[in-house]
Amino acid sequence: MNKTLILYLLLCCNWLSVKSQHSTADDVKKQIRQQIATGREYADKGENVKALHQYQLALARAEDEGEDNLKAHVYKNIGALYISWKKFDDALSYYEKAQKMALELNDDELVADCHNNKGTVYEQQQKYGKALEVYKKALDLYTQKHLPAKIAMALSNIAIVYKYLKDYPACIEYNLKAIKISEKTNDKWMVSATYNNIGNLYGEMGDYPKAIAYCRRSIAIAEKINAIEIIESAYDSMAEAAAKAGDYKSAFGYHKLFSSSKDQFINIESTRQLSELSIKYETERKQKIIQQQQFEIAKRNYWIFGTLAILVLGGFIGYLIFRNNKYQQEQRLQAALYSQQEMANRALFEGEQKERIRIARDLHDSIGQMLSVIKMNLSGIRHSNIENKIGDHTLKLVDDTISEVRNISHNLIPEELHFGLPAALEECCEKISKASGISIVLETKEQSSNLPPIDKAIELSIYRIVQEILNNMVKHADATKITISIRKTAQQYTLCITDNGKGFDPDIVHTSGGLGWKNIAARINLLQGTLKVSSEIEKGSQTEITIPIS
Repeated sequence: MNKTLILYLLLCCNWLSVKSQHSTADDVKKQIRQQIATGREYADKGENVKALHQYQLALARAEDEGEDNLKAHVYKNIGALYISWKKFDDALSYYEKAQKMALELNDDELVADCHNNKGTVYEQQQKYGKALEVYKKALDLYTQKHLPAKIAMALSNIAIVYKYLKDYPACIEYNLKAIKISEKTNDKWMVSATYNNIGNLYGEMGDYPKAIAYCRRSIAIAEKINAIEIIESAYDSMAEAAAKAGDYKSAFGYHKLFSSSKDQFINIESTRQLSELSIKYETERKQKIIQQQQFEIAKRNYWIFGTLAILVLGGFIGYLIFRNNKYQQEQRLQAALYSQQEMANRALFEGEQKERIRIARDLHDSIGQMLSVIKMNLSGIRHSNIENKIGDHTLKLVDDTISEVRNISHNLIPEELHFGLPAALEECCEKISKASGISIVLETKEQSSNLPPIDKAIELSIYRIVQEILNNMVKHADATKITISIRKTAQQYTLCITDNGKGFDPDIVHTSGGLGWKNIAARINLLQGTLKVSSEIEKGSQTEITIPIS
């Protein structure tokens, strides 16, 4: 067995080991969550000591496994138990632990839950100022996280505190906000409960008609969703409001309805609890039978599956080795072809640039000078009074030829490049600005004044790139100002060209069928540079080019 095959076997064994560890970790998390859920069930039934025991088991397991998120939730649940025992300081201590861990985990929702639960402690301690403060912190976080149900709950809690503070307008305001959100989320239970709270508040304020009206609204919704506990509370609020108003006949009638609703709620709740216990028992019994059957099947088929797995794994490893070898050969061949193509393109590009420079120099230094001498001789003939029409015509042809030679030479390589790239770009900007009427500002910055000059071929390519981009902006951008920023370091040239024009979709750079962007991209690629274009409609565009020169 070769080394490659051994390596693959080790990798596969490690993969199976990691998968097994992940599976074990997931199982542990499920067990911790199950213990938390069991604790909540005990708490819901009022068996708080048993609930605390389950929470403590879950906490110890979470600490061993380093599950800080689960630890924070356990702390929060234990705090709720201490509230039921009226041990408020202990409850606050656990909420503080949970909140500290939630902040470290960046769990804003859990932080908000801790603020909300601390508010219930302060409320029972009659520390209404503190309760209001933490309830509002919870509200802010719920709002940031866009949690409508919890936002409505926080608003309702704040309304209750304002009721204790006798700030009835604020109480009504927050209750109405809670109703508005609950109506949007179609939380009919919360809407009904909040209407009942408002009715109870108006009863306390002595506004009997409004108290009855809001309680009737609450009952109308509660009857549709069969929320008997809300119906019971609403009738109790109506009876109390009627009694305060001196309408004892109505108060008696509402109290009878309250008693009837209460009995009905107790019967329904008892039936529900019995049904839940029965279902739970049957579910657990069937689950044990299924687990036993699954264990027997797994035990019987263990060796079969193990053997098949080894065979499949061996075949898979062999296939991977074959595919890997084939892929590596293809990659080496592709890399060699790409390298050859890149070298050919670069050689062609460099040859073209050098030939341009040579031809431009020859035109300027040889043909241009010869034509200048011819012009001087012809001018001398004219000044010697031997001029004639043929001489004038010949002189004009020489002028045109000199001009054409200069144009060809300039197109091949601008004369300004003899004085460096910044000077050439400045001259280019002035010409384009005069022709188009667009303000073009050139800003240059060198890291050091002693930087060595760069190759003329590279300078010429950069010049052509900038020239092409400026032409594009003048033709298509509808801009009034263009700014070119050049930064030269020992390692690279960085050009940033911006305009205040109408902008465009940057994806057009990659999908454009025109030669402009293709030429720009080709030149930058041959210089091993990078091109980055960003633009927004009506916000102009920015083209950033980086060319290595070291």
